[in-house]
Amino acid sequence: MGLTGLSFSWRLASKLWSVPPQIGEAIAIVAVVAFLSLTIAYLLKLIKFGQIVRAEFSHPVSVSFFATFIITLLLMPGVIKPYFPNFSFVLWLTAAVMMFFFALHVIRKWLDNQQQPEHAVPAWILPVVGTLDVPIVGSSFDVPGAREICLLFFGIGIIFTLILFPIIISRLFFQPQLPVLLQPTLLILTGPFALAFSGYSTLHGSQDLLSTVFFYFNIFLLCILISKIAYIPRACPFRATWWSVSFPLVAITISAFRYYEFSSDVPHAILAGLLLALSTAVISYLVFQTLYRIISGTFDS
Repeated sequence: MGLTGLSFSWRLASKLWSVPPQIGEAIAIVAVVAFLSLTIAYLLKLIKFGQIVRAEFSHPVSVSFFATFIITLLLMPGVIKPYFPNFSFVLWLTAAVMMFFFALHVIRKWLDNQQQPEHAVPAWILPVVGTLDVPIVGSSFDVPGAREICLLFFGIGIIFTLILFPIIISRLFFQPQLPVLLQPTLLILTGPFALAFSGYSTLHGSQDLLSTVFFYFNIFLLCILISKIAYIPRACPFRATWWSVSFPLVAITISAFRYYEFSSDVPHAILAGLLLALSTAVISYLVFQTLYRIISGTFDS
């Protein structure tokens, strides 16, 4: 997810600032390779350790992380669309259907079983974020019905963001702090508002008061949670959860570029550039740490 979003960010930079397009395309290739590698690895885990996977899918917290696979399937068509437009639409439509039923399953699971307050963690946002990802790529398809599908998922995502966000904030206010290993996931809370801005401005075709509210609230939320990026190396040894900061960062970066497209002023250009530099640096660090830990045999998920 993070690599795919970073590819989109550099493509926007290339479009607006004449940055070499090869950067975005190179990151896109890395994103595809990483996605295929992780998919194969998890299929092997499913075959060899099916009971562990079933336990993860049944857990009220870890089940939300399964949304990351579907979200990546929703974003991947944006990476390959310039090269395989027809296949990218089929892939996007398939992922949208998967996202609908996965979100339905998770929300029904929450409603049918009493949830513990400590289970209301930022990862709960992921199935909701997934629905908001549908218009990000889907709105670019000039296919009958695609816009209505995007509107459907945008509506689901916005309303459930308004429902879940106060629940999670309340848990953070009134319950013990998140476990150390889950601290990096706090940045996930910025994701829905970045996607809400991008999706709303794309579907609406312009920037208005509501989209501006989404954008600036998200910037403020990032200012509150940005310390988690510097905090994670001190908080815990390297874990897969560190990657939780990647997609929210690139989602905010993309929203900054799209806001700059409407405003075309210097402050927002600087903001977009700073966020692009930050997200690129953070994801590069995460890639280095991941590869180093895998090669050295010290990676602990």
